[in-house]
Order: sequence, then structure tokens, then C-alpha cells
Amino acid sequence: MNRLLDYTQNKDKTEHQLYVTGFGCDPENACTIMEQTKRTWGKPVDKGILAYHIIQSFSPGEASPDKVHEIGCEFARRFLADRFECTISTHLDKGHLHNHIVCNSVSYADGRMFRNDFDTYYRKIRQLSDNLCRENHLSVIETDGKGQSYFEWLGGKTGNPRIRSMVYKDVELAIASADSFVGFISEMQGMGYAVKYGPRVEHLSVRHKNAQRNVRIDRLDPRFSEQALREYYRQMHQLPADMRREYKEQHTPQPQWRPAEFPPAVKRMRCRTSFSKPYRKVTGFMACYYHYCRLLRRACRGKATKRCYFLLREDFLKFNRYQKQTQLLWEHRLETLDDVQAYKADLENQIQHLARQRKVLYRQKQEPERAARDEQIQKLTKQIKALRHEFYICADIEADAAMVQEKLRQAELAAQQERNEVKEDEYKRRSSRPDGARGASVFRGGY
Repeated sequence: MNRLLDYTQNKDKTEHQLYVTGFGCDPENACTIMEQTKRTWGKPVDKGILAYHIIQSFSPGEASPDKVHEIGCEFARRFLADRFECTISTHLDKGHLHNHIVCNSVSYADGRMFRNDFDTYYRKIRQLSDNLCRENHLSVIETDGKGQSYFEWLGGKTGNPRIRSMVYKDVELAIASADSFVGFISEMQGMGYAVKYGPRVEHLSVRHKNAQRNVRIDRLDPRFSEQALREYYRQMHQLPADMRREYKEQHTPQPQWRPAEFPPAVKRMRCRTSFSKPYRKVTGFMACYYHYCRLLRRACRGKATKRCYFLLREDFLKFNRYQKQTQLLWEHRLETLDDVQAYKADLENQIQHLARQRKVLYRQKQEPERAARDEQIQKLTKQIKALRHEFYICADIEADAAMVQEKLRQAELAAQQERNEVKEDEYKRRSSRPDGARGASVFRGGY
């Protein structure tokens, strides 16, 4: 809490603390006063939630620092000051002005803890902040009440898609591939989805064979509702054939999920000298897992062929699992299944040895050596936990190795087939005349 208060009251960020105000406490000794309040009501000062941190941001150039700080103080006066000590610090170091509000977790009035839940945030903190902005004629972010789960946000951040993101992308592909609503249903079923629709079903929903529950696709995008899809295909069928492609491009929804941006590739040049040490070529499981993880990442980013995408999309959610297996194989240079099994047996022996040592320490009951014994037990437990983690990864490798090799083989074969089809189509296109007839090949020789 002391570090948090030091950061929010930084002189370089607050114009030498010109925009720092305290309610129920002096900003300079706010940490001491908040801790004293906790001790008064018998609350811990070294564990649990010690304070709450609220950040209130404003659009660039919309308000002056004085106005922003005044709004922050009014927010604290209406919501916090009658029960909790708090400090308000306005930071000027970014392109947008923002307030840092630090509030004690224990009330000085009755000793009760600050209630942190969705109702407090949406109906009190956010609503009050929005009202203050409207009163001062400042902009407010208007939402439709639908948020994004943490796992969806994390999937977009790390580049690993989640179930809802995968469903969204598959629905887009089905809409683009089908020419009617019935064709759309067939496309979704062909991708492995069970589809619920019809007059007795209120909302169109799908469920993948590896998922546990249905997903209402109209919640992903209103244009995915059954009524909207039927109207989309009805309108398309009324158009001439040459206008249908343009209609599709204008009305097909754009992808909502985007993978994380990766840093640009840096070109490097190799220089062979007497100091250069050639590395041994990677083979076996290491090479297989490395290529498979690379192929999964390319498919997630939309850089693989369509056949590879449909073949590998069920393994997108297991990317972290395969990545951990690849890292273990790389660190310990395990190139064959026998190497993995030998390393796994060695891990099991180490775990048993450390468990016996810990068991002996558990049986010792001498009080003077209790602190040192507990510390040693914690150290052994930490080592056992790390070894067990690697042991479980080895077991996963044994279970997944054959499948990974087969999927990699199928993906490479599918990619090669698709490349061959593209080459064949290109050859047919180039060898045909403008009127559509095939041209005769001509041999021209010389004497």
C-alpha cells in the first residue's frame, strides 16, 4: 500500500503534488493513518486486501487538470469520504489526464470492509463517474451492457483463440461458403457443430462436439440471428448472379477476433568464423513438436491453408499444452520416445527420494528446530512440485505424441494437395483462350 501511494503521489506525475488531495487523511502520511484505522477495528495490516485503487480517465484535450482533479475530488466526496480515508492524485504525464483514487479497505466509521462487487462498480462507481462527466459536459463511453470475458480478452491478447472466438470465425466461414440458410446449417454441421434452430427454438445456437454447452450466435453478432440470416439469403437470391458476389462482400460481417500482433521479423546475417560452434540438427520429437506448434500458430493467424485450418482448429485450445511439451523436449534434448520414458522414470525416482526425506522431517517433533525444519520441508515440497509438473508433461507427451505426428503428416499432405490444386487451376487459366476454349499446344522448332 505504501508503494501504491508513493506511485500515485509521484511529484513528476502530479506537478510536484499540486494535484494531490486527501479525504480523512493527510496525503503525506496516508499509509500510516489507514493502517491505524485497521488496528483500531482489529483488522490485519499485512495481509488480505489493504486498499482499493480506482482509475478515472478522460479524453485527451477535453478538460483542464484543474477540472479533472475537481471531478475526482467530487467523486470521492460523494462516494467514499463519509466512511473511508482516500487520496486523489491527478497524473499529467500521459497523453490523457487521469485520476488515481486510493481508498482504504476498512471504514473508519464502523470498521466494515469496502464491498467490492459488480453492483458496486456498475451502479455506484461507474454510474457516479459518468454522471459527473455529464454534469461537466464531458464525453462518456456508452456501452450496450454486454462485456467481454477475461478468457476472450486474454485470447485476443496472446493470439490463442477461445471457444466463442472460434465459433464466430466458423460462422463467418459458413456464411461465406453457403448460398442458402439450409446450406449454412449444413456447413456448420460439417465443421462438427450441432445446430438448434426451427420454429420451436427461440434462438439459433450451436455446440461444438468438444464443448460442454451451446453458444447463442446472435449474442456474438446480431446479424447471426436466424431471422437475419434468412433475410440475408433471401435478399441475395433476388439479385442477378453477377451481383451476388458484391452483395456478399458488403454484408458479410467482419471478423471480431484478431490475433495478437507479433513483432516484425528481423533479418540476421551469419558469419562463419573459427569461434562459431555448429549446432546439432534438431530431430525426433523436438522437431515434430516445434513444427506442429509453428503450424498451429500460423493457422490461428490465418496464414495456413483452409484445409489446414479445418484440420487443426480443434487443437487451437491446446496450444499452451503443446508449447509446454515442446519447451520440455528442447530443454532436456529429448529426441525419442525412449528418451522421454527414461527421463520420466528418473523424475519418478527423484520424487520418491525427496518424498522420503520430507516424510522423515514430518516425523521429527523437536520444538527448538521447528523453524528450520519447516523451511526445509517447504523447500522439498517446492522441488517435488516442480518435478511432478515435468512428470505430468512427460505423461502428456506419451499420450499426445502419436496424434501430433499424425496431425502434422495430414496437415502437410493437405497443404501440398491444396498447392497442387492451385497450380493446376493456374495452369488451366493460363492455357485457355478468352472465349473459354482450351488452346492447342504448338511446337516451334528450327533447323
